[in-house]
Amino acid sequence: MVRRVVLVLAAVATAASAAGTPAAAWTGATRARMIRDALKVTPPSLNAILEHYRRDLDRGMETPSSHESEEVNYQLADGSAGLAAAAVGQKSAEAQGLLSGKHGLKKFAFEMGTLAHLTADVSFPLNASEADPREPLYREAYRAYVESVLDRIPFVLDPAAASGIDDKTLEARMMDSARRTARNYDQIGAAYKDDGTPRSAQSLDERSVPFAVASLAYSQAVNDIVRVWCRVWRASGGDMTSPTSQPGPAAAPVPAGRKP
Repeated sequence: MVRRVVLVLAAVATAASAAGTPAAAWTGATRARMIRDALKVTPPSLNAILEHYRRDLDRGMETPSSHESEEVNYQLADGSAGLAAAAVGQKSAEAQGLLSGKHGLKKFAFEMGTLAHLTADVSFPLNASEADPREPLYREAYRAYVESVLDRIPFVLDPAAASGIDDKTLEARMMDSARRTARNYDQIGAAYKDDGTPRSAQSLDERSVPFAVASLAYSQAVNDIVRVWCRVWRASGGDMTSPTSQPGPAAAPVPAGRKP
């Protein structure tokens, strides 16, 4: 399993300039906001490095988008397919190794961006299952929808994520996230027609289940990025002093009587 993950990651890493297929999970704009939100709550010492090499961090986040069909970019909750959970563990070890050697912080920032991409993919609402045969009909529409409502989706920090302390392996933690994501998988397709358009104006408004699912998945993805970054930083002996800036308002409640 480890060798397989390493080979796939190597293929992705060598294709930074290759023209690829359109991203199948979070859009580029959504990923960019995830990086901004994650940086707000990372320890100042780590934040200083990642901001200094921000271009490399952003490039690391973007590069895997050209290989979204690779197994490292998704994780089915039942473990039957996908290598994202294992890839996050492997890539974290690689990033930590860069800090302990003399490879340069520029490369470290790039790898932290790639790590953020792989981590976020675990929480994309349509990445945890293949149960709905109609999914390809509305997948692109849902990706675009999430991007369109970003300004209404708050990021809610889980303080435990920023501690860098965890009693589970990263792979186990990512599988937990995949299982949480899968709980809401079947709540999305019902809102769309086969042509990818919403069934009604109310199907995707702020009181709809797809909006609630997007909000929960977004915060889960960013918290997982923070969790992984802080684990790498703490394990490397980095200063874990908390940042002074905090994220904004609490998440909107799920509509009464609806399951997110």
